[in-house]
Amino acid sequence: MTGPGDQLAQAIEADELEQAEAERRAAAQMEEEGAVKAWLKRIEESREFDKAAREGYAKDRTYCQEQANADVFDVRVPIAGTYVGILTTFLYARDPETSVELAEAVSARIKEDAKAFATTLEIVIGRLWKKGKLKAAADPLVRSGLSVGIGWMKAAWHRETGNNAALQQDIVGLQSSLAAIDQLQVSLAEGIVGDDSAQRAELEQQLQQAEDEAQRIIFNALCIDFVRAEDIQVAPECASLQSYADSPWIAQRLFMPMDKAKATYPDAAEFLGSAMSYFRVPGRTAEGAGFGGATPGDQADAFTKGAAGAVDASKACVCIWEIWNKQTGHVVTVAEGCSRYLRQPFQPEQRSTRYYPFFNWAVIWNDGARHPQSLVDRSRSLLDEYNRVRTNFKTHRRRAIPKTGFDRGTLTPEDAKRLEDASSGEMVGLDLQGQRPEQTLFPISYNQIDPALYDTQVIRAELEMIWGVQEALSSSIQVAKTATEADIQQQGTESRIGYARDGLDEMLSELAAYTAELATSPNGLAYEDAAAMAGDEAMWFNVPEPEMLDMVVQVDIRAGSSGKPATALRQQQWSILLPQLQQAAIQIGQMRQSSPLDIANCLEQLAVETVKRAGDTGIDPYTFIPQPPAPVDPMAMPLGADQMAGDPALMLGDEGGQLPIDPSAMPDPAAMMPPAITPA
Repeated sequence: MTGPGDQLAQAIEADELEQAEAERRAAAQMEEEGAVKAWLKRIEESREFDKAAREGYAKDRTYCQEQANADVFDVRVPIAGTYVGILTTFLYARDPETSVELAEAVSARIKEDAKAFATTLEIVIGRLWKKGKLKAAADPLVRSGLSVGIGWMKAAWHRETGNNAALQQDIVGLQSSLAAIDQLQVSLAEGIVGDDSAQRAELEQQLQQAEDEAQRIIFNALCIDFVRAEDIQVAPECASLQSYADSPWIAQRLFMPMDKAKATYPDAAEFLGSAMSYFRVPGRTAEGAGFGGATPGDQADAFTKGAAGAVDASKACVCIWEIWNKQTGHVVTVAEGCSRYLRQPFQPEQRSTRYYPFFNWAVIWNDGARHPQSLVDRSRSLLDEYNRVRTNFKTHRRRAIPKTGFDRGTLTPEDAKRLEDASSGEMVGLDLQGQRPEQTLFPISYNQIDPALYDTQVIRAELEMIWGVQEALSSSIQVAKTATEADIQQQGTESRIGYARDGLDEMLSELAAYTAELATSPNGLAYEDAAAMAGDEAMWFNVPEPEMLDMVVQVDIRAGSSGKPATALRQQQWSILLPQLQQAAIQIGQMRQSSPLDIANCLEQLAVETVKRAGDTGIDPYTFIPQPPAPVDPMAMPLGADQMAGDPALMLGDEGGQLPIDPSAMPDPAAMMPPAITPA
């Protein structure tokens, strides 16, 4: 029993605790507002630091969109945009092929299991890229790198869970029981009933188990998105964006409609109303660029502040910054104009050796420069010169239109108008007042057009040298070329853009290793998920730390596998190599006493590789390759003497039921050689 004094003391203590909690919350709110303000200021200063780079993005895009110097040139040829399209299909035509090899530290005891795991991991990475639509993000990344100098994309693991409706009723029942026990504990404090702590602990365990089982995984895979160059902000402390992985922090800018932002961040819905409003900018041409002038950096943005260009306020968007802080390992989410976190800083569920989910690719890195140089910027003067030549040629042609003069003292204005309006073949009567026609009407001389003055062949050759595009690809062929000559020129293109392809392969290799680390993490794919992708014979396990994966396998991609398929010259090389491989497979199989089935599998893989190198993905080689018969259960069909007599293998005493290999019965490799592939 408690007296009035005890109740008063408890009330005072409760008030003090409530006041202390209110002060703690107020102090935490002030600290949070100060941290948010500091992050927004840091981002604003960083954006000002990289303002010149964003101005370059806007200017480069005007050249690709045929909008540069519209007030200077009447003729603007979209050479840059055409080259970007050609090189994009040349550099990235398909998803790369993953290569997973065993690590050198793998012991012989687990080598077979490690091989099976490597095969499964290859399939899983390819399926995750296909499901995450890698090509849809890599294609604009390559275009961005060729256009503005750098391309970015983000690959993050997304795990979404939902509630199992079948267990919701049990959870509600358990919660009701706990509420009843809480009421009993109130009575216990007053000495009315006994202690039910044991029953409460048991119900709490049942509730926790039911809640865990109620959570089912809805989506668990890799999400890959393209990020515009101006929507990524790297810390100014990073001297070069080529080493962005060592930056202390990287921020990504996202624009989200207000309604969606409130639904995505419900805890911040009440103070999102103070956020800065942004509206999507409609299609516009470059403003204020001029010849050799500067393009405002904000023209690179797809959204603008305030109500400019907006139809109504319902289309307002919020500018959200997602900051990945490598120093603390947390992800911070803030909005411009908002003084609170949209959600509390958190650590990603999946760990990786690189931390950042961002990947960039650039063609030209200059020593000592923070930002890469774009091909458009490197060839801008030549592009202007080409447009200048074409504009002058147009002006010259316009001024060279044939004209006829007349003697106003002899020919009246009415006769001149009648002559001007006359149609083809019409007879026009003129009063020349007795003068000769050549004295009254005469042609006006003009400067003749010299085609050599307007020849752009030298400019095109220099542009092709800078961009690495050969005649066979850019369609600037002046003389007809054979297929071999065109193929030689295509090899020249591969050599010229080899540095760009190497950089792209390096980025995709990092993406492959990053994908493998996330997929094998504790919160990654389960065995059932891997088996659904790679089959029932899949070998899969999760590693507690990402560094441990390198002890088992080395993840990479096959160099150049994302580019165009093999050319006719490579097919000819394969046609020479194929017979030798076929003969070697047969001879090695005989020496090792391999079964005919193993040799047939090797020859089958050679046939599949031959079709793959043809470059036609519509051909399925397995439709032309005979498959082994279905296995027969020996217990269901016991063998009799007559059946053994019909089976030569059993008659010869082969326990495996297979004929011994007869070298004389093997087919001649020369007869198996496919027809030679000749260029078209």
